[in-house]
Amino acid sequence: MNRATIVDLRGRVSSRPTVGPPAAATTTVVTLRPRAGADGEGCERMHCPFCKNEDTRVVDSRVFDDGQGIRRRRSCASCGRRFTTVESAVLAVVKRNGVTEPFSREKVMQGVRRACQGRAVAEDDLQKLAQRVEDAVRASGAAEVPSNEVGLAILGPLRDLDEVAYLRFASVYQGFNTIEDFEAAIRELHRDRAARA
Repeated sequence: MNRATIVDLRGRVSSRPTVGPPAAATTTVVTLRPRAGADGEGCERMHCPFCKNEDTRVVDSRVFDDGQGIRRRRSCASCGRRFTTVESAVLAVVKRNGVTEPFSREKVMQGVRRACQGRAVAEDDLQKLAQRVEDAVRASGAAEVPSNEVGLAILGPLRDLDEVAYLRFASVYQGFNTIEDFEAAIRELHRDRAARA
């Protein structure tokens, strides 16, 4: 079994086992923010994670995640080892306490998964919903978005997916306090159904 070395933005290094035939060189995945330039190299150059040499070149580039990221295979001119960098556009979420954190589809799915507990909602449906939420938030064009905008972006797709899960999520997100709050939300669902009919 081979092992892949993972280097994150803060320079922390970890490893994980990989399955497959023995590799000629260790695979290293480095997560980057996108830089200017057609090959991903702008005014700063990517240093080799093994020997720290800055003379590295891109030997292969592939788009993944529906164009949201690029994997680049790089080669070091000094030690000859190869490693992979992953570049993706940064989208930050500003929480109510002012703390900023990267947007996470997994966090969206976790919140919605709780609302969908006991409902006939597949994991694939949650992944598609999280993708729709990210697309909607990115469409604003802002590099930072308030967390409440993420919550609002969840409501529409969740209502389309499962109305009971929508009511559960909305009751927490919008702070329902009385039965009248639920009745008003249900009346709105009925109006939406009538408008679509």
